[in-house]
Amino acid sequence: MELGIKRNSGLTYALKYAAKVLKQGIGISKHEIYKQLGGKSPLIHSYSTFNRYMGIAKEFINWAKEQGVNRLDRVQYEHVRDFLLSKSEYCSMRTLKVNASALRKFFETVGRGDIAERIGEDYQEIYSKGRVPGRALAFAHPERVISLLKEDVHKVIAELQLLTGARIGDVKKIQVVPEEKKVVITKSKGGRTREIDYSDRPEKFDRIKELVGELREYLKGSSWSSIRESYYRDLRQAVCRSGEIYTGSHAFRVNYVKERLRELRERGYSEKEALQVIEYEIGHSRIEMSAYYSRG
Repeated sequence: MELGIKRNSGLTYALKYAAKVLKQGIGISKHEIYKQLGGKSPLIHSYSTFNRYMGIAKEFINWAKEQGVNRLDRVQYEHVRDFLLSKSEYCSMRTLKVNASALRKFFETVGRGDIAERIGEDYQEIYSKGRVPGRALAFAHPERVISLLKEDVHKVIAELQLLTGARIGDVKKIQVVPEEKKVVITKSKGGRTREIDYSDRPEKFDRIKELVGELREYLKGSSWSSIRESYYRDLRQAVCRSGEIYTGSHAFRVNYVKERLRELRERGYSEKEALQVIEYEIGHSRIEMSAYYSRG
């Protein structure tokens, strides 16, 4: 049965339709399409872009459903704008630009050119709301920042970041291997799998195991996207109350590196040896990045 699209189609169906249409460009040169159509290609021409754009569209659809919007004809431009601006608290300008481009392509494909056009008109304004890239700074007192968070689920997330050095997007992927006292994070940045050995830190491993169980319980009642968005708002306010400088939740990752460096140095590792261990644990491919974090 051939997929078709109607203005009143469900959003989940619209995503399947868009995926079927857009992936037809994979393996075909953009320039070839440009010559045929005499303009910009309406398709996607690489697997990486396809997967990223469809992931963003799916994230928007899940968010829209939480707002009670289930059909394509019920989506208003204000929904799209609110979704994009809600991400501005934790996304860089570059990431917001990609999100806007992905949704513009999605709505063009499913016959909502009106929304795609509005995204184009407000494109610069939207991505300019994103965070300006800069160096994350460690918290002077991370435990105090965590204690000032209002929501218990946010305290769980923050403590997991502090104890594992996880990026915010990796927190929900944390798995524990009790028999090996190991933490595993699959498909982290760059597709890498992170493995962190806690055999030398059994108390921390037990705490991580407890926190992972608590987070899974919270996720049974709420979506990760909504928890993540509210976490950033709560964290920003907690940091403000603590008197510290807010540079995003990445600060907990920097705290992990600094604390881990101290631990390893006390155990007799040279600085270079310690940074090599940390490089592996935090999922960086260059020791220079671990050293950079350690100075945060």
